[in-house]
Amino acid sequence: MVTPFSISSSSPFLSPTKSLRSSSSVKVTKAPPLHFLHSKRLLSVSVTSSVQKSDTDSPPLPPKVETFWQWLRDEGVVSAKAQARPAVVPEGLGLVAQRDLSRNEVVLEVPKRFWINPDAVAASEIGTLCSELKPWVSVALFLIREKLKNDSPLRYYVDILPEYTHSTIYWSEEELAELQGTQLLSTTLSVKEYVRNEFRKVEEEIISPHKKLFPCPITLDEFFWAFGILRSRAFSHMRGQNLVLIPLADLINHSPSITTEDHVWEIKGAAAFFSRDSLFSLRTPVSVKAGEQQGGG
Repeated sequence: MVTPFSISSSSPFLSPTKSLRSSSSVKVTKAPPLHFLHSKRLLSVSVTSSVQKSDTDSPPLPPKVETFWQWLRDEGVVSAKAQARPAVVPEGLGLVAQRDLSRNEVVLEVPKRFWINPDAVAASEIGTLCSELKPWVSVALFLIREKLKNDSPLRYYVDILPEYTHSTIYWSEEELAELQGTQLLSTTLSVKEYVRNEFRKVEEEIISPHKKLFPCPITLDEFFWAFGILRSRAFSHMRGQNLVLIPLADLINHSPSITTEDHVWEIKGAAAFFSRDSLFSLRTPVSVKAGEQQGGG
């Protein structure tokens, strides 16, 4: 999956030999915590793209993912003739081509009204309260509120988000003890302290004084969850967008087997003739066969 940190081949937040939970892999660089959301893997200047064969014997989609797909169809984001659809892949979930796709063919387009970004926060009930917060903190709060709301319009998307990523920030004390004396442990503890400090600050200044807007208690664990979701799935450095979750587009997984310097995405103008809604548009950077996974680097 994608990461809004800058990419390094010596990514210290994901041990290459330790995989604790069945969710999308997360890569983190040695950048200090304050560089959070500095860049995004899939949408960087240099785009890595790949295709992987999906397992024909893979299990069926979980019911929540089927419900998410039906929601996208009901909302007009995808159709019965969609070029790709979610599937169970080695990384967990991914997008698999439904037919042979040629290079530079549009795979999906997601209207801005479905994006989760600072603009969505600003337009929400907590927008005024979050105007002075770091963008990622405000989006994290918004995401947690949507997760806790039974009537959230984003419910079907939030329901398919993983409970954890593979980041070492979720490791237990016993597991972290295995890293004693390494730079990885030092970086992990530094980031964890950074997230804790941001939570204490936002809890004191925003959450506690405004119980009506935060009727359900927000815990440190939920804040870490939102942090991990943003760090593993958010896009950045798009036109006018420095931090955005894009439902469906974030199912694209990463593999370094095939690389290209071409961009595979763009932000288009109005989604319809009388609409001001922008579109996130994703194209195939290489030819993809039916049944292969659409990937990005």
